[in-house]
Amino acid sequence: MDFENPDFLFVRVDGRLVPRLFPFFYRRYADTIELQGDESVLDFGAGSGGIAMHLAPRLGDGGLITCVDICPPLLGIAEKRLRRYSNATCLLGRIENLGLEEASFDRIVIHNALHDIPGDERKDTVAELARVLKTGGKLHLREPVKPSHGATPDEIRALMNGIGLSEERASEYKLFPIGPVYDAVFAKKG
Repeated sequence: MDFENPDFLFVRVDGRLVPRLFPFFYRRYADTIELQGDESVLDFGAGSGGIAMHLAPRLGDGGLITCVDICPPLLGIAEKRLRRYSNATCLLGRIENLGLEEASFDRIVIHNALHDIPGDERKDTVAELARVLKTGGKLHLREPVKPSHGATPDEIRALMNGIGLSEERASEYKLFPIGPVYDAVFAKKG
């Protein structure tokens, strides 16, 4: 799948149809992310803003959500969904090329996106995410773990541990419409 130049059907289904048919899919996960309201949150692989549209209203005047994605049409949908929130920003491009300030985010959310990064690029991508995460910050992740689609929990755990993040909690379960998923929170220690 070419996420930088996706076909019309993918954008229509993943960007517009899925969030309308399965709003609980995004809302329930967003509700598991503990926020005080003043955090800086990075939604990595934000797509059409399915998670961000549930997090933005929970962030007060001191909070900010930044959506990052490489897919122009999906990020365009996210911008429209989030335009009523002055605390929401959308950035198009690869995280490694955006020049984000070191230690600038309290929370990073990766929802159903890490598995789409080619295996040989994942370590650099995750290292960049760790770089922009503040000490004491948390990375929230929910990923498919089917052998044919995704990485195993052990592979994800090793990847995160390898760049200095430690697992605080994790669970594995089946989730409609994805199938088996790995749901974890990693912390950046000092």
